[in-house]
Amino acid sequence: MVDESVIEAAVARLRAAGSHGDAEPHPRAGELVLPDGACAPHCIRLWAAFDNYYPLDGGRSTVPIADREGVLVVEPMNRVLRRVCLESIEDEIDDETREYLEELIEDLSEDHRGYGAVLEDEHPDPVLWISAAAEVSLLWYEHDAFDRRIPFLNMVAGL
Repeated sequence: MVDESVIEAAVARLRAAGSHGDAEPHPRAGELVLPDGACAPHCIRLWAAFDNYYPLDGGRSTVPIADREGVLVVEPMNRVLRRVCLESIEDEIDDETREYLEELIEDLSEDHRGYGAVLEDEHPDPVLWISAAAEVSLLWYEHDAFDRRIPFLNMVAGL
């Protein structure tokens, strides 16, 4: 399987280089599930067997992949979008901007169904997206759009 070989190769490189020294595998990596009980995407389960934190920009995020029970620490994407599009700047905007952002959240939610997580508190906002089809990507939200998208496997392969 392609994701398995990509992740195995990345893990072997990281171990050989002594990188990710604080990596901690999730004890239930092979059994991880989404909040709705569906099986977590294979690539995430494979990575969690090496580290229970998402890879991000050559390092690791501060967000754990799953809780002790093996449930991914994600939420519906419309909630993630509300956080990055509106709540993070809510005290800086007027009513007209708020209305615009509410509409933007609706539009983005239609295009980004599934689950997600904000991986770091930084700008642009890095967001993990697990699509309704179980495809996993990292997106960066800035200026009312996702300006960059990297498939999860490409992020891992680049480590």
